[in-house]
Amino acid sequence: MHRILLALMLVTMHAQPLFADSVRPQDRLRVLMTVGGVGYNTSIVRTLKSIPGIDVEVRSVDDDQIVFSTVALDDADAVLMYHRDDTAEAEEREALLRYLRGGGGVVVLHHAIANYPDWQEWWRDHVGGLYVLSGHDGLKASRYFAGFQGVARSATQHPVTNRLGGYWRYADESYDQLWISDDVGPLLTTTAFGSEDRIAWIGPSDSRRVVFIQPGHGEAVLTDPKYLMLIEDALRWSARK
Repeated sequence: MHRILLALMLVTMHAQPLFADSVRPQDRLRVLMTVGGVGYNTSIVRTLKSIPGIDVEVRSVDDDQIVFSTVALDDADAVLMYHRDDTAEAEEREALLRYLRGGGGVVVLHHAIANYPDWQEWWRDHVGGLYVLSGHDGLKASRYFAGFQGVARSATQHPVTNRLGGYWRYADESYDQLWISDDVGPLLTTTAFGSEDRIAWIGPSDSRRVVFIQPGHGEAVLTDPKYLMLIEDALRWSARK
């Protein structure tokens, strides 16, 4: 009996570092995640931090006026934009554009599609979409539906969505009547009433590494293994990893 217990202890002791070191240094992903400006579910932060091989630095617009700086972005393989802000400071605009020109990747998540309505270059030319909070330059106001349920289907074979297996049944807050550029590359679509048909896409940015994912509000989706897999794959693809 003592020999069995000793053997189990040795296996456990050796298994833990093997799991922790299973991600090669060149495959580790440094993510700059922005939050705040609106209420959000913090479980996504804890979950991302628990994924082996992903190092997450969280910056909140509620604490810092400047969340995007050249120094912060130079240390990031990818950005996960999950905050809400009406205006990007001049320093942030310059840093983000420099980051994209240098091949950096950005994943725009859920309510971040409403960011920077006064910075047309950002939402029109890079993200390829905008949640219109009110009549903006003649655009129809967007709307949302709580308690939405739908089936997302892959619009194309792509590294971001390949592991979903063709379709994904999800429940979350939905967005409708977004402004969407004709130049986006659809990744996931749905036909359910109360949602835009395109719920994930690649933006028209010259870097071709800006991804928008519409779901991202409630506990049900933020703890869904398939959703977390989608976020991880979007981050790794945007970071060219």
